[in-house]
Amino acid sequence: MPCPLANKGFKDGIVLAESADNRLKFPIMLKNYYAATIRGMAKNRLFTFVNISGLSIGLALGIIFLLFVNGELQYDRFHPNPSSIYGIMLNDSRENIIYTGQTTTPALATAIREGLPDADHVARISDGGDQLLNIGNKSTYEKGLYADADFFHIFRFPVIAGNPVAALSDPGSIVITSGTARKFFGTDDAVGKIFLHNQTRSLKVGAVIRDIPENSTLKFDVVLPYRLAELQNPGISDRWDYNAIQTFITLKPHVDPSVFNDKLKKLVGTRYGNSTPFAYPFADFRLYNKFKDGKPAGGRIQIIQFTVIIGIFVLLLACINFMNLATARSVQRAREVGVRKTLGATRRQIVWQFLSESMAMALLALITGVLLAKLSLHAMNTMLRTHLTMDLTDWKLWLAMIGLAMITGLIAGSYPALFLSAFRPVKVLKGQMLSNRSGSFFRKALVTFQFMISIFLIITTIVIFRQHRYVQELPIGYDAENLIDIPTRGNMAGKYDAIREAFLQIPGVQGVSAGNDDLVRYNGATNDLVWPGKTADQNFMVNISHVQYDWIRTAGLSLVEGRDFSRDFGDTMGCILNETAVKKMGLKPPVVGTLIGNNMVIGVVKNFSFNDPFDATAPLAVFLNTGTLNHIFVRLVNNGQWQQQVQQLETAFKKTAPGFPFEFHFTQDAQERKFAGIRSTWQMISVVGTLAIIISCLGLLGLSTFMAEKRTREIGIRKVFGASIARLWFMLSADLMKPILLAFLLSAPLAAWAMQVLLQHMDQHISLSWWIFMLAGLLAIVIALLTISVQGIRAAMTNPANSLKAE
Repeated sequence: MPCPLANKGFKDGIVLAESADNRLKFPIMLKNYYAATIRGMAKNRLFTFVNISGLSIGLALGIIFLLFVNGELQYDRFHPNPSSIYGIMLNDSRENIIYTGQTTTPALATAIREGLPDADHVARISDGGDQLLNIGNKSTYEKGLYADADFFHIFRFPVIAGNPVAALSDPGSIVITSGTARKFFGTDDAVGKIFLHNQTRSLKVGAVIRDIPENSTLKFDVVLPYRLAELQNPGISDRWDYNAIQTFITLKPHVDPSVFNDKLKKLVGTRYGNSTPFAYPFADFRLYNKFKDGKPAGGRIQIIQFTVIIGIFVLLLACINFMNLATARSVQRAREVGVRKTLGATRRQIVWQFLSESMAMALLALITGVLLAKLSLHAMNTMLRTHLTMDLTDWKLWLAMIGLAMITGLIAGSYPALFLSAFRPVKVLKGQMLSNRSGSFFRKALVTFQFMISIFLIITTIVIFRQHRYVQELPIGYDAENLIDIPTRGNMAGKYDAIREAFLQIPGVQGVSAGNDDLVRYNGATNDLVWPGKTADQNFMVNISHVQYDWIRTAGLSLVEGRDFSRDFGDTMGCILNETAVKKMGLKPPVVGTLIGNNMVIGVVKNFSFNDPFDATAPLAVFLNTGTLNHIFVRLVNNGQWQQQVQQLETAFKKTAPGFPFEFHFTQDAQERKFAGIRSTWQMISVVGTLAIIISCLGLLGLSTFMAEKRTREIGIRKVFGASIARLWFMLSADLMKPILLAFLLSAPLAAWAMQVLLQHMDQHISLSWWIFMLAGLLAIVIALLTISVQGIRAAMTNPANSLKAE
């Protein structure tokens, strides 16, 4: 007798045999699937809560990481010709190691322009720092560049008004951004306006360009003609021994960069000594900016890869929750599958049914995930030091987010769909279910994997935090507290003596000096210094700086030997070395009196921290310069009156250097900013690790609830026979704690290896201690145990009469 339901389509979510009629009713089938899904989600509220919560957290983090990766990949892509732009870099061979840098000599650009016609445009760029601009009573500092006229042929920033190429050909002109124009004039119509530049010269606005996008490697407010830098430093463009600028070119169409580099090498010849220039794609400057032995060796692209991997793992944790809970409920759903197959449903239809459930849940989680991502974006921007935006009107973003949710849903539902659809209806309906050992083993394996990731992230967080604290607490070698740094602009440095005398009259000012560098970072270096006994293999780089009298006393440095620069001695041909320089030069005590070139060593200072705080202290040689310097240092008495003293400094400054805005910062704050990178990394991994633990514990909560419900009758019988609450709690907890202990045993050695590799890249680093791993494992176990105990204790305290009555 034919089945009376054979031609009635679908009823109560039951899928019938596939036929031509059924294929025509595909939309009805989908509607039926999702109706059944909604009913199932409403019926199993804990299952729904755990899965949507985990997927929401995973998708929120995935969306933020998606925005971050997209933002990084879009850097500098607004230029219409990014593939034709190249920067000239330099491989410098020293001590059998090839160092790669982005700075070149000014003379190189002229040589390329005259000797290599394959280069279409050539431009030199020099960082001008803050430039003082005045109009009437309004004056501000604007970030500036010095550049050749070809700069705007190479980098095609959108022009609002004027001709930027012509402007950079005239040493009396300036190119400004829209933001700078509006700041001074309230409008973009600024061409022809006259600025007073650094209180020394007048510059006419030759062009106005749009504000520089956040995703630009080059950032500036104004561009000054490179010819102006040449006029300020006569003869600079003929030097081959002064690597202080960047050189950019565009290559003509169909020019092979490798062939161009061969020609460039021949053109330069021996004028660069051991250094070899080469053209490197500007598109790779941000992402592939690290080199090893003269070859690209990663860079920021590794951060992107790490971010993608972390995002995938967090989403996998949420997917695992779905897999675990779906397969754990297989007994309840086995009868449903048996009925469906008996009524004619194919395995493919049942697979689609379960996949539609997981994708529906992922799409519901996406709504919460988008809200979470939007709310946390500001905090993530602060943490990662980025400017990510989330434009919910952008259809491309929605396409990417929906795609991410759909892929997540497919991964989450794949194993449960294949596992559940494989049940044989005859055995299921007869109650002859096969042993669920394989499913139980798979669930435990997934829990182990979840907690392996979580424990790995906990260990990483602890190690990075300790490394951050260790380096931050290392002695920096000088007293950074109450040391003020006042940057000098324009001809302000020419008034140093008057400023110094005015400052020293203020009560609480202990010392005043000046320097070309700010104590935190030293940019200049050379391998051309000569000293007694120097050998051919001692061609290492020595950091170079110039300072004023009383530098050691004002900075709070410690002397090992000799004395400070002093007006009592003149010291115009004096030199001060740090301990590393003395050691690497092989100088024997007494070092004072040794000639470094034509300069006599008058003092040796103890090593102090500068540049990268994670590296060993580099060699440093300091010379006296009573001319133009970039920083004025003021040492204040540590009496808590710094605010009043700063006000007095400002008053004295404005009297002696009128027209210059007073700006300052504490050296201690600049020192703290050096740790921003590792602090951001630690905070990000802490957040990700916390979210990983939350997702894993949500899964544990669901599994422990299911196991307690499954063993309700057993718990009731055991209580009747006298089992204590503690024993029942232990029985329910033991099964789920074994995978977590295994996860610790597997993740600890893996994390130890990874952290050792990480720390080996730093000269200053902590040693890995056993307690770090034990603490991470203990944290994971305690958190997991508390999660399991919520349901375990509740089940153990249930009245056995109610449990057995329910059965």
